[in-house]
Amino acid sequence: MKILPLGEDDIARRGSLVILYEGKDISKDIADSIINCVYRDSINEFDTIDLTLEDKKGLWMGCWFPQRGDKIQIKYKLTNWEEKGIVEHNLGTFYIDNIDYSGPPSIVSLKGISVDIVSNIMDEKKCRSWEDVTIKKIAEDIAKNSNLKLITDFKFNRIYKRVEQKLESDYTLLKRLCREAGITVKLYSDKLILFEESLYEAKNPCFKFSNKIENYSFSMDDADTYSGCKISYYDYVLDKKIEHTFYTKQRPGYKKNTQRLLFMNYDASVPGKTQQEKKEYLLKIAQRELREKNKTGITCSLTIIGTVQQLSASDIVEIDAFGRFNGKYIITEITTDYSDYSHSVNLRKCLEGY
Repeated sequence: MKILPLGEDDIARRGSLVILYEGKDISKDIADSIINCVYRDSINEFDTIDLTLEDKKGLWMGCWFPQRGDKIQIKYKLTNWEEKGIVEHNLGTFYIDNIDYSGPPSIVSLKGISVDIVSNIMDEKKCRSWEDVTIKKIAEDIAKNSNLKLITDFKFNRIYKRVEQKLESDYTLLKRLCREAGITVKLYSDKLILFEESLYEAKNPCFKFSNKIENYSFSMDDADTYSGCKISYYDYVLDKKIEHTFYTKQRPGYKKNTQRLLFMNYDASVPGKTQQEKKEYLLKIAQRELREKNKTGITCSLTIIGTVQQLSASDIVEIDAFGRFNGKYIITEITTDYSDYSHSVNLRKCLEGY
């Protein structure tokens, strides 16, 4: 979010899109023809943009004819929205992957994603392997091969004796490994981002939802939540079966001492020379598996009027004025409709202690 100085003539409350197409600012050229712009920001997927334009002059079928892979950079400028001044939201960089025409009247819809469609990270199926490798090293190799900037924010750098990639894309492989390690993968504006949601959930809220909510819903799901995870592993070096159990303090929305164990057989190699070192590693695996199962125990969906503060997936927010549902939540997806500047937000309640 960028705050800009306010000019003397900029006195009316309004919002406007700033659009660079292949590096050229076309904002003024298309300002009167924009029907809608919808931006979707998801915590563990690539972001998407859907720009719908009226094409009275037939430019988008003629000299402006778009190509798949064209780059669009989009910002949203708020003037005097909640207080005097100009605030700029950077939506990011997108690459056109779908183009639709319809009429009459002539309308063009440009859909884009936050990763270059010529990148091989999602589509190219590969066969290769790594020996004695960490998940961060695998991510570094994939980011380098895909010309992406790697950003990491996690503590548990899982170690593998051997990793095999068998006819799967780099993105599919990384998603699979990161899911097992309790790490979230995100593609955004030519960046490959890996982070632990638990680290984010420990942060203080950056925004409070208490009023201006147009509608809301809360859900409590028992389908796949547990009070603990019991992990079993046979150590061929020590020639013995190792079992450990990781417990939560309390399952969200349950009475105390409501027990339901998740059983997990772990057959990969466990690093460590002593039984204690192996135990600590296995407990980290159990903890992350339990978190993955329990994290959607309490979810929320709400719609609000657009805010001056730019909200993004992975932001930690506070929900207030909803009784027992009050507390810290993490945004898992936010869809912004710029025709009326409103947010549709999906959240889940933050887990405590693990």
